[in-house]
Amino acid sequence: MDIKLKILTVLMMMGGIVSLMLISGCIEEPQQNNSVNTSSLDIFFPVQKNPTDVCMCALLEDELVIDKDGCLRAGGCLLIWPYGFSLKNESGVRYVIDDNNQPIASVGDKIKIGGGETPGAHEWGRCPGPYFIVCKYGIKVI
Repeated sequence: MDIKLKILTVLMMMGGIVSLMLISGCIEEPQQNNSVNTSSLDIFFPVQKNPTDVCMCALLEDELVIDKDGCLRAGGCLLIWPYGFSLKNESGVRYVIDDNNQPIASVGDKIKIGGGETPGAHEWGRCPGPYFIVCKYGIKVI
């Protein structure tokens, strides 16, 4: 193996390790008073524990659903919402509210969201992975 290929391989491995470390620091395990919004108590709604303008660049397009365990998902992924987002129940309709207190989607909407899948570094018993970290700039109802 030539030296350029070795260097490239090492850099790619280091980039992957750094990415996993950063991602795992972005999600907080749910407890009574932390980053899981409980405005709609029966629905599991994890949020990132810190604000960020950095986003992964995958695209997920599917219906926003609540599974049998009360996990809010799209495309089979448990969604990890941006810091400051919440879930609101109004007249039986559950809305995702952004960090400006504006509704951006409701359960049943077909959505297109930017972000990226992350390995199950944080296994939540009732809501197993895969997990998708949602980018606050890439959310659209279609």
